Amino acid sequence: MGIHLTNRGGGIGRVQVWVNGKEATTDARGNSRNPQAQRLDLPMDISKSPFLKAGQENTVEVRVFNAEGYLSSRGVTAVCKAPGEAPRVQPSFWAIVAGISDYAGQDIHLQYAAKDAADMAQALRLGAERLFRKEHTHITLLTTAPAPGALAPTRENLKKAFAEAARQAKNADILVVYLSGHGVNYGGQEADYYYLTQEARTGDLTDPAVRAQTAVSSRELTEWIKQIPALKQTLVLDTCAAARLVQKLAEKRDISSSQIRSLERMKDRMGLFILAGSAADAVSYEASQYGQGLLTYSLLMGMRGGALKEDQFVDVSKWFDFAADEVPQLAKNIGGVQRPEKYQPCRLSEQTEQACGSSASWDIGQLLGEDKARIHLATPRPMFLQSSFQDEVQPRDQLKLTGLVNEALRDVSSRGQEPPLVYVDASEFPEAYTLAGRYRVEGNTVTARVSVFKGEKQVGNFTLTGEKGNLSKLTAEIVSQAQRSTTGPQ
Repeated sequence: MGIHLTNRGGGIGRVQVWVNGKEATTDARGNSRNPQAQRLDLPMDISKSPFLKAGQENTVEVRVFNAEGYLSSRGVTAVCKAPGEAPRVQPSFWAIVAGISDYAGQDIHLQYAAKDAADMAQALRLGAERLFRKEHTHITLLTTAPAPGALAPTRENLKKAFAEAARQAKNADILVVYLSGHGVNYGGQEADYYYLTQEARTGDLTDPAVRAQTAVSSRELTEWIKQIPALKQTLVLDTCAAARLVQKLAEKRDISSSQIRSLERMKDRMGLFILAGSAADAVSYEASQYGQGLLTYSLLMGMRGGALKEDQFVDVSKWFDFAADEVPQLAKNIGGVQRPEKYQPCRLSEQTEQACGSSASWDIGQLLGEDKARIHLATPRPMFLQSSFQDEVQPRDQLKLTGLVNEALRDVSSRGQEPPLVYVDASEFPEAYTLAGRYRVEGNTVTARVSVFKGEKQVGNFTLTGEKGNLSKLTAEIVSQAQRSTTGPQ
């Protein structure tokens, strides 16, 4: 197999090669780097690529840049079957989870990042051991919080964790990387994203020695991930700028766009799902009302039932979509601004699904009822789920009261900085409240008998009367009475 190139006037620059959506070769030109050559024929040997699936069809994509490196071709994709037999192996789950609250520098300490990592590692383990089995689940936790078996989140330990996964993982496996703590952009328009490690004393990365010793750049992270053969890869970044640097960083208008470009480069080279917290201020990142970083809080909420496929499977895309929708509302509730950025594993070429790094999502875990209850999630305010109402005479909801009550709950949940309740549009969530009721319509009078449940336990009931022509008033009274039911003996 070879690559045959023709110079159409812009010169021949870098030649990138992807195998099954993962960058296998950064520049296939080798020593043949005459950008003004009219033609260029390059050999291409992908037989030893860790991303190649033996005995199966593989997608190979080639993209060429112009001589100056700012413009690339749309890419050419070919599908070929690799020799050998497809291995019949049980996929394994690999996760590298890091969270740092206590840094070497006192001024940049965080409150919840280390705890968030420990909580996320536990949740991932519960789901992975259920879906992939315990012997196929490998999770490395690096955190400054006390946790059994945890390593210190130093730069060297992070590097070793990636190297160990690269040594043992197979291309049929699944990889999740979760980083919580401080993230800083440095370098102007083409800035790199840096994750500060435990050794960091400051968020000022002007000194190259400081960058090399106390941070991991997105370019390094990409190279570390590239060494891990797992074709299904997920990266979560629940990071923010150091509190004392927020104002300084906000003055640089290129920060937001440069971080996006940095993460886009990672996504393009690795074909992995990325969810970045993208906190615009320190307040929205760590909220004492929730006791966790907002992105992590939302992800754990999703795993507890808010974002599960078929009420039990942790589908990456559905999980990320839930968090991306939930975080802005949570941030708004505490007077902050935060909108996560989701990056789908698909590059410029969209000739086949494989060319987009198998952009169809995948499951990273399975959670049954007892598993969900073991996922730690602070619930400082009562949480309500979808309600259910029905006419006493006709076995249906002729007044559409279910939807009206749900909308009223949603409205109360979005009021002000400290709303009295949280509404989640889901049918199952451990220890959450639900409303169920029946109503009778007699002329213009509606009598509703409502029961309040916390999990499976009934914790309250009440009867209210309203007018058929003014259901909004009735639903408001139902929600108000339901809130009072959550404060009594249970």
